[in-house]
This record gives sequence, structure tokens and C-alpha cells, in this order.
Amino acid sequence: MEHSEAQDAAQPGGQDRLRRAWTGMLADADRIADGITAVLLAKDPAGGGWSTPELRALLRRSTREHVGRGLRILAGRADDDGGAARAVDVWRDTGIERARQGVPLEAVLSAYTTGNLLLWEAMTERVRDGRAEITAEELVTAGRRLWHDLGVQSEVMSEAYRRETARQELRDLRRQENYLAGLLEGRAADPEFAAQAEQILGIRADAPVACVVAVVEDPHSEPLHHPEDRVERMGGTSRWGVRDGALYGVVAMQGADEAWLSDLLRPAVEGRVGVALARQGMADTAAAFRLAARAAATLPVGARRLVWASARLPELLLETSPEVGSMIVEQVLAPVLALPAHQRTTLLDTLRALLRHSGSPTSAAEELFCHRNTVIYRSRRLVELTGCSPQEPRGRLLLELAVLAHDLAVSGGRSTPAG
Repeated sequence: MEHSEAQDAAQPGGQDRLRRAWTGMLADADRIADGITAVLLAKDPAGGGWSTPELRALLRRSTREHVGRGLRILAGRADDDGGAARAVDVWRDTGIERARQGVPLEAVLSAYTTGNLLLWEAMTERVRDGRAEITAEELVTAGRRLWHDLGVQSEVMSEAYRRETARQELRDLRRQENYLAGLLEGRAADPEFAAQAEQILGIRADAPVACVVAVVEDPHSEPLHHPEDRVERMGGTSRWGVRDGALYGVVAMQGADEAWLSDLLRPAVEGRVGVALARQGMADTAAAFRLAARAAATLPVGARRLVWASARLPELLLETSPEVGSMIVEQVLAPVLALPAHQRTTLLDTLRALLRHSGSPTSAAEELFCHRNTVIYRSRRLVELTGCSPQEPRGRLLLELAVLAHDLAVSGGRSTPAG
């Protein structure tokens, strides 16, 4: 609707006639602009680009401004307001403002296209009624100029719109990351922060959320591949960030259970991933994040697996207090771990099989593909070395914890009594 001052080819005197014709339309500028606005609103769907009374009023004012300035430029009367240079600034400003107002780019481009078309139709009507004395060739020249300038307008405005959208997305991302960091730090206990986080993150402050921590072991690979896309495609909401060598995020459960989220994320798992539920919402997220991180840490380095903290409670207890785990290993397994490698491995494999089968030598023998008497002999040897029997409740508990603590230490690269 606003135009550059590029010169158009015309017959001798044609440029002056075109300027006089455009000048003749200045008195009708507001009426033409209001007609353009009416057309735009008539074809705008409910909830479209101009969906609120404020935006519709803005469209009317903006269209009047653009049409008035455009006609002054076409009439050669734009020197007082900066002419084409000022018009370019207006197009850039319009792109930035519409991006901030949330008007879709398609709606803005449609407004420019419709405005130029109706402006040319208004000139055509004046020629047909004899109110503008220009030739058919000059009318075509006027149309060509309008469409040429439309391309420039659209390019300038679109570029400014996209730049502003990118800036907004970056600002929004940074704000989300700041509030996610606040959840990690326990700031959601403050009701004011929780209310702000609810607005920024788009997640209800009092609704249960799953806290996810994925350990980044290789900076060139992702431990969890595009989780936000998978959640969004299933109609869910999640927010993600990176901190202290881990990808972390909150997922709004919205009535979903642990199995649903596990099935959703498991195909995306490329590393060690821990998940914990914050049942009371944001107020519980700091504790849930700690549990999720510890659950992930209980997995062996290099593992590609997702585990819930609720399914790793013994491992979490030992991971939370590694000195207790070391003490249990020292008191229970140290004599076994001190044996030569072959004997140590054989007895540990037998112990694990016995524990998996509640101390049954028959079931353990079937798993190990050896004779039952062999397992009985090894079991007696284990009792002699450890002082604990896998057939007795307390002895089995100590052996279970000792094996867990030993395996956690090995997978975490920590030394054991044998090391």
C-alpha cells in the first residue's frame, strides 16, 4: 500500500498525468483504506489474524496510515515525511510490531496484497468514470508499479517480522531455561515464583509433573533424542534445558501414568536417563530432579536405558550414601573379592543366581547350567567367606545390598576392596 519512488516508463507527460490521478485520490484516502479494512476483516476467519477488537482497530488505523502515505508518494508529495526512505522504515516497524502482537505473517502479507489490489481497482474505477485522465497504457504502468512495490514491501516487512520472531523465541527460550533452573534450585517453594513459572512454562504449578534427567556423556551425541517433539505429538507439554552435563526437563503428566511416559520416551533414549515423579507439582520438582539424577547415575556408564527412581529404591539408597555401600561391601564381600579372578567371578555369578532365585540351589543350577551339588558347594563356600546365608532373610538382605553396592561402584568407576 506504500510505494517507492522508482520511475515508471510512460508516454510523454504520462508521469505527470499519473501523479495528478493519484493526487485526485488523496481526498478519498481514508474511505479507500476503510474499504480495504472491511475486505480484510470479511475474509478473516474466526480467531484468525485480526481476532480481537484491539487488533481490528489497529488494522484500520494502520491501513489508513499506509494508504495515505502511499498515495502521497505516488502523487509526488512525500518529501515532507521522508518519502520512500521513511516508507521502508514504516514497513520494517510494521513487521516488528505485528510479530510482537502475534499477528500471523500470512495475515500481514495478505493485508499488503489486498491493499495494493484494491488501490489499483480504485484507480481503474476513476479512469472508467472519467475522474482520472490517463491512458490504458498508463493505467497498466500504474499497476506494474504497485505490484513491483508490493514485492519490495513484502520482502522488507517479512525480513523484519522473521528477525523479531527469532528474537522473541530466543528470549522465550532463555526465560524458560531460567525458570527451569529455578525449579532445580528449589525456588518453586515460593508461591510467587511458582505462579510466574506456571505462566512462562505453560505447566500448572499444582499438577503432577515428571522430572527427567539424561546424563550427557558425549558432547557430540544426545542422551535423549528430541523428547519435546515426542511429547508434543502426543498432545503433552514439556520444557527442557541443559545444565551441569545433563539434559533435564519437566513433563506435564495430565492424568498419564509412568508406563505411558516410559513407552513415549524409551525409543528416544540414547544414554542414561532417570525419571522421578513430583506428585505435588512444582513444589516437589527440586527433590524429584535429585532423585532422577541419582537414578540415572545408578546405571552403568555407556548404558542406554530409562529408569524410574521408584523402581531403583535400593540402588538410590546406596548411591545417596556411598560410604554405607562401601562399608557393606567391605564387611560382606571383601573375602570373596580378594580371591583370584576366576574364583571371584565364579562365586559372584553363583551368588547373583542364588539371590535371583530366593536362595534355591536347584533354580540357580538350572540358570548356571551346572549340577545342583556344585551350587550347594559354592553356597557353603560363600557362607564361610561372607558370614551370610542367602537362605536367611537378614543374610540375603546383606548379600543383596553388598552385590548392589559392588556393582554400582564398578559401573561408576569407583574402587572396591579388591581394587
